[in-house]
Amino acid sequence: MKTPPVFREEFYFCGMRYLTAFLLISFLFFSCKSADTDNPEDILPGNWFVLYPEEELQTRKQEEVYAATQDSLTDLKCLKLVRFSEKGKFNQQDSISITGTWNMKEANVVQVAGGGEGFDRFHTRFTSYKDGVLKLTELADARGEKLKLVWHLLRIEKGGATALFDETKNKWRNKAVKEESDNEIRERLIQMLEYYAVYFQLIADKSSYFMPSRVILPLKFYQHGIGLKTFDPASKFAQLFYSTEQAQFAGFVLKGAIERSRFDYKDNSSYSKEYVKMLEELAREVRKQIEVGS
Repeated sequence: MKTPPVFREEFYFCGMRYLTAFLLISFLFFSCKSADTDNPEDILPGNWFVLYPEEELQTRKQEEVYAATQDSLTDLKCLKLVRFSEKGKFNQQDSISITGTWNMKEANVVQVAGGGEGFDRFHTRFTSYKDGVLKLTELADARGEKLKLVWHLLRIEKGGATALFDETKNKWRNKAVKEESDNEIRERLIQMLEYYAVYFQLIADKSSYFMPSRVILPLKFYQHGIGLKTFDPASKFAQLFYSTEQAQFAGFVLKGAIERSRFDYKDNSSYSKEYVKMLEELAREVRKQIEVGS
């Protein structure tokens, strides 16, 4: 009997090795694949930055309605920081005293309720999640039209922007329950200035626009400069302090810091990058007043 050619035996064993390797790789691939999830209920928990809505309008009438109602439909959500917790709780950083709820319905419907301005009733459909960007599609009612808005939310899970969700970095948002010393008021201002410096860095990195209304500090933003608004006792800023008098003192401190600052920063590619430096400079100026008094 002839002995089979050696090359056939080598082919057999070589083939078995390749088959074994293929099965092992396939097993690892599907194991890794199963570790990832396409389940919206697993994707949503976390911290998010609401970037913008992409409108998908079908008719001229819808375009007209959207043009007339755009501000009311989008301004209360754009450039806000929100959190979906694993326990079905919802929070936005602008309203940390308010805790809403979120849940998933059939057909990937995401419902947010009682989450503060812009998120009291927010019903959307999970659309996709890729490269850290979540898309939620809302059919917004406006003047008898159903306007399709695809919201883009950026996951915030690493880097300096995570500080925006840090509880200790948000203590300044808690209204004073007792009269504060002058330096305690200055410390609150420093926390606010440093917080918004981080916020504007996020804007500079991830957004093509910014909204002054997102900043509680009574500041005006100019080209290459920052100014102070007229004191408003009913403003969100004033409401953070124990009394109107203490809020006025905070405004006085901020005014002095602006007057002493040079704001010698020029970056024509992004005003937001300039504001980061300016807010950091203001924080340093307020800090100097504490050190001088100590």
